Amino acid sequence: MPEAFYRVQLKHFLLENKNIYNVLYVLSQLSDDWYISAGILRNGIWSGLHGYEETITEIDVIYYDKYEQNKQKKQHIEHELSKQFPNYEWDVTNQAEVHTWYKIDQNQSILPLQSVWHALSLWPETATAVAIRLTKQGEFELIAPFGLTDLFELRLRWNKNLVSEAVFNRRITEKRFMHRWPQLTLVAPLDRGLYFEYEPIYL
Repeated sequence: MPEAFYRVQLKHFLLENKNIYNVLYVLSQLSDDWYISAGILRNGIWSGLHGYEETITEIDVIYYDKYEQNKQKKQHIEHELSKQFPNYEWDVTNQAEVHTWYKIDQNQSILPLQSVWHALSLWPETATAVAIRLTKQGEFELIAPFGLTDLFELRLRWNKNLVSEAVFNRRITEKRFMHRWPQLTLVAPLDRGLYFEYEPIYL
C-alpha cells in the first residue's frame, strides 16, 4: 500500500481512540510543540491490527527546547498531565537534553540532537519512530522519518543510525514484541542514512 493510505489509517485510529485524542487535545491547549510518541502509537496500532484492545498505562511525550532551564517546561507538562490524566504514567523528554544523559555502547555520549525529527531518526525500531501532535487548527501533525509502512505492515526493523544490534535484540526480548504481537515479521535492518527528508505532514 502507498504511504498515503497508511496516513489515512493513522488518522482514523487517532479519531476513533478517544483516550489518545483527549490527551492530544489537552496537549494542544497547553502548548503547540508537544508530541505523543513511541509505545502509545506503536502498541495501539499493532494491537488493533491483531484484534486486541490495548490498555494504555504509559504515555511518552516529547518536545524540543534547547533554551529550557532547570527542566521547568518538563515539570510543567508532567504536572498538568498528571493532574488531568492521573491513571497514566508519563514519560516526558526534552530531546534537546538527551545528549546529556543518553549513552551508547562503551558508555559513549551522543552529539546534541537538533530537532524532534532528528531524535526520531535515531530510535531503535522504524515502527517506533513516530510522533503526533494536534494543532490548534484541529489537524494532526505527523513526524515519521521512516514513514508508516513498517508500522502498519507489522514489520520489526532495526534502525542502525544509533543503537547496536545487541540493543535492538534486547528490546525485542524485554518488550516481548514477538510474543505480544505474533504476526510481526522481523525484517532486514535499514541501511544507515536511508530515511525520508523532513517535511511537515498534516492529516
